[in-house]
Amino acid sequence: MDNALSNYINKQLTEVPSSLNNKLFSFNGIKYNKRHEFDIIKRRIDDYLQHESDERLFILPGLRGVGKTTLLYQAYEYLLKQKDISSSDILYISCDEINALGEVNLKDVIEDYLQTVHNTTPALLDKQLFIFIDEAHYDKNWDLHVKLIYDKTFNIFMMLSGSSSLHLNFNADVARRLKMHEILPLNYTQHLKLKYDYSTPISNDLVELLFEGNVKNAQKQEFKTFQDLINIDGYVLNDWETYFKYGGFCSVLNKKYLTDMTEELWSIVSKIITQDITPEYNLNKNAQDNVYRVLVLISSQKPGQISQNKVAANLNNSTSTINRIFNILEQTRIMFHYQAYGGSETQSRRSWKYYIATPSLKNGINKKFGHSITKKQDYEGILLENLVASLLFNLKNRLSYQPDKIFNIFYDKTSGGPDFIIQKEFHQPIPIEVGIGKKNNRQVKKFMNKYDSPYAIIISNKTNKIEKNDDIIYVPPKTFSFI
Repeated sequence: MDNALSNYINKQLTEVPSSLNNKLFSFNGIKYNKRHEFDIIKRRIDDYLQHESDERLFILPGLRGVGKTTLLYQAYEYLLKQKDISSSDILYISCDEINALGEVNLKDVIEDYLQTVHNTTPALLDKQLFIFIDEAHYDKNWDLHVKLIYDKTFNIFMMLSGSSSLHLNFNADVARRLKMHEILPLNYTQHLKLKYDYSTPISNDLVELLFEGNVKNAQKQEFKTFQDLINIDGYVLNDWETYFKYGGFCSVLNKKYLTDMTEELWSIVSKIITQDITPEYNLNKNAQDNVYRVLVLISSQKPGQISQNKVAANLNNSTSTINRIFNILEQTRIMFHYQAYGGSETQSRRSWKYYIATPSLKNGINKKFGHSITKKQDYEGILLENLVASLLFNLKNRLSYQPDKIFNIFYDKTSGGPDFIIQKEFHQPIPIEVGIGKKNNRQVKKFMNKYDSPYAIIISNKTNKIEKNDDIIYVPPKTFSFI
């Protein structure tokens, strides 16, 4: 085993530097652009190299296909080519490959690397090294093994990526030591950055619109952004429609045909179930099949039509079984929910509204298995509601590290109420209505009068730019997707 492990480490040290072009360039020789998270990673590396910070343990959880592995390779390239770090001082490993070697864990790998390559141990290491660990969740005790190395030396910078459930699976001791940067599906701002290398600051202005009701800055950036898009080389007019139904994932960006995009989206779902969920939660074949069935059922229904009891009855399963599946799907971020607006009693009595991680995954599942919704406008309205739900969910996670930006998201329990309600602590609630072909403000007006909301937001394709009429703000779906 020692020889096999040493051989693997030597292979990685030799092959990874020479194969970077294959990892960081598309099939037609175009280098991948960088997500904004790369700037965060770069800053962390620079701080460590310059001894300006002792933070040296980071995890990047996220769904498959969002670009975690590429981020690790881009960090590797940055160290190698811009910081002139020797390739022998940078180790990239993938835990699914390590598993193929037998009973090996991250601690064994790192100690073997130090002994074989640097002739030392963690405690005696006297130079800065960098270790990038992909698919970390394949080591069931990754947190313990990483902690044991971390506590023995200040000279190893470690960055781990893995499934979305990675952010749940570490103990309190490790939690004090690490920093987490969750890698989320792409909003349209990030999509444009990766696909066309175009950057726009409109996201910050949309956040201001959302929480302050200030539309002027967002209107200016919206106009400038849409003018810029016209002049971007290669930008196609239906790019947003493709993003809406098939986007959000780096692995889809370079697909040419919708059929290939659909297959890639289904592949993401299937791999999450078979390669992430099944081994993590020790699911047997029957349980795995039930996970598929639950996802297909949720994807084919309107939000709010699904409850755990209904799913259990529909699939002829116990409520406890379905409850476990719902919990698993939420823990792995392929699904999420919102609770009803109101006090704790209201929230405990009302069913939750469930959404798929992105409208593209919902669409991909429906394209694979079909759905019962017969009108195109109705179907696109459901996808749009899922898009807004996803963007708000991801925004909440992005802003969770900024105390003044923390907010909650709910749905209105009353019939005909707004689709979403956002509320910062000690602030009045803001209703949000979403729809294809809708511009009626009756639903939000009723809510505003009841809860004294200062303004409301309607996201509708009936407007082609941001408008504010009295206390109602109208936002086109394309514009809101930049948030």
